[in-house]
Amino acid sequence: MSLRVAYILARPVGVSETFIDCEVRALRLAGARVDVFPALVGGRRAAAILFLAALARRPLRLARHARALRYGRRGWLAAAAAIHLAPIVARARPDVVHAHFVNLPTAVAVLLGDDLGLPVTATAHAADFRLDRDSPALRRRLNRLDHLFVISADTARQLGDRGVPLNRVPYRVVRAAFDGIVLPPLPARTLPPTGPARLVTVARLIGKKGIDTAVVGVARLVAAGRDVAYDVYGDGPLGPALRQVVTDRGLAARITFHGAVPHATALAALAGADVAVLPCRADANGDLDGIPVFLMEAAGRRVPVVTTAVSGIPELVDESGGWLVPPGDPEALALAIGQVLDAPQQAARRSTALAERVADEFSPAVQAGRLMTTWSGITRARPAGAPR
Repeated sequence: MSLRVAYILARPVGVSETFIDCEVRALRLAGARVDVFPALVGGRRAAAILFLAALARRPLRLARHARALRYGRRGWLAAAAAIHLAPIVARARPDVVHAHFVNLPTAVAVLLGDDLGLPVTATAHAADFRLDRDSPALRRRLNRLDHLFVISADTARQLGDRGVPLNRVPYRVVRAAFDGIVLPPLPARTLPPTGPARLVTVARLIGKKGIDTAVVGVARLVAAGRDVAYDVYGDGPLGPALRQVVTDRGLAARITFHGAVPHATALAALAGADVAVLPCRADANGDLDGIPVFLMEAAGRRVPVVTTAVSGIPELVDESGGWLVPPGDPEALALAIGQVLDAPQQAARRSTALAERVADEFSPAVQAGRLMTTWSGITRARPAGAPR
């Protein structure tokens, strides 16, 4: 009988959460049955209706759940979502409940585990706990898990810095999943490249992605006489300001913001790209990437990668498989891009090493195997219906 898993998300999978779809697909290929349940669908009005319905139908359970979480307004919302989802999830007859992100989805998942007598696991990423200032509530949620997954060893370190007692919470590294494509070695170039060197970024236009650093870095390359074209795929709140910087610097012919596009379109842009650029950094509000999936996608397509040594990124990219520069340093970024363009054989060697690392450690099949092994062990130790 196949393992049955109920995935709890805050909302339906967004455009920046393709790793969830990739992970679910890999699990289904591995033989698991995965049902996905968003806790919230719609905006504030829908959330208010959800809460009022729970208050009318199950006021005592709502209050008991919220008191157990001690998570402020989000605790009440999580309690209402769990009351709404409990009969729906029960009909799927899962063996285990799993949440992506350790904020609201995990709060809902642990309550569902209590109500349905199911083991509960969760995956911690980065922003989900870095932007959640309620450390005691975070520790309470994670202490109630049967197992915690982290996308990098650095994620575990960051959680430890938040006071999460990882000596008491069993955890395992399971990488965020990418599409799994790892191309065979590319034929060596026999002719000099023609036209501008193509630099590509696929990312939301938010502070932690460091696109402003990339824009200034490209400006320095252009000022030094480099023939480059920089294509940015994605949108976000910093889009207008970044476009204005490009206009003010007279770089409109060199830097193109393509806006939000289908993921397949963004990935197609990597075909023939000379450098994948993503100078991540910590945002002013504390937000930070884990290991961006874009870097895995570029690595699988054997595009040389220039990025920064922050968070878990060095677990994917090091100096043997790419170029790492300090965050917020456009001069270092421009220098690294120049090195990629000037040393194509070295770039090919590093790209090959990174592609092999992605295939060995980051493939969706590997992550699905880790998840399935852990869940199988948990369900054998504590079958569904056993007291939590």
